[in-house]
Amino acid sequence: MGVAAWSTADDLEAHVASLEQTVKAAEAEAKAMDAQAGALAAQVGVLKTGLGNLTLKAPISGTIINKPPQVGEYVGPQPPGVTVDMGGIRVADFSTLLVETDIPEARLSQVKPGAPTEIVLDAYPDTRFRGVVKEITPEVDRAKATVIVKVAFADEATGVLPDMSARVSFLEKELDQEALKIPPKTVVPGSAVTERAGAKVVFLVEGGKVRMVPVELGPAFGSGFELIKGPAAGSQVVSDPPQTLSDGQAIKLEQ
Repeated sequence: MGVAAWSTADDLEAHVASLEQTVKAAEAEAKAMDAQAGALAAQVGVLKTGLGNLTLKAPISGTIINKPPQVGEYVGPQPPGVTVDMGGIRVADFSTLLVETDIPEARLSQVKPGAPTEIVLDAYPDTRFRGVVKEITPEVDRAKATVIVKVAFADEATGVLPDMSARVSFLEKELDQEALKIPPKTVVPGSAVTERAGAKVVFLVEGGKVRMVPVELGPAFGSGFELIKGPAAGSQVVSDPPQTLSDGQAIKLEQ
């Protein structure tokens, strides 16, 4: 067994005591850090809850098509009786756009789900889109004697936006790629074409009156004729105009 001076033993005891104090201080600091971490975690939870309250989740994937609400504006359900926009956000899924068209009740038997169609947009009159009948609503508008038919785009609807005006033609067979390259034709019903002073004309309905417009016809197309020159596509014309009908005459539409 070795022998050492008392001073050396005292130094060792003092060093041990110092190390023990250091350990206690480190343990106390660790507890303080744990408490601080718990407080920060609680603060993070509060911030996440606040962020969740300020986050709007759309029910579908899509694109916002109206001006988003500004800071301070109310966002929520529209209160009853309030007509001013309360900060609503409109979201459109451009991959599921449908065209709604009114079909006369008398022609409903000619429309079948899944039947091919041709869609022409007023914004792109020289472009033809292939479509397919998606849904026939089981309700008749008694005021107009029509049924709403929903038509889906069969191909990618590039450049198509919500609320665009469109014309739909129901086909016996689907358009092929070569047919899609041919510009769409404007067709006028044969029943709307009549003669005045030896010229072919149609009568347009505008503001409760009729306006006589000369037309230049092409080949026959179904029950009508290809329109080479005349009124714009989508114009409302008089069917079977009587010989007594004249330019500027007031009329009343049948419901």
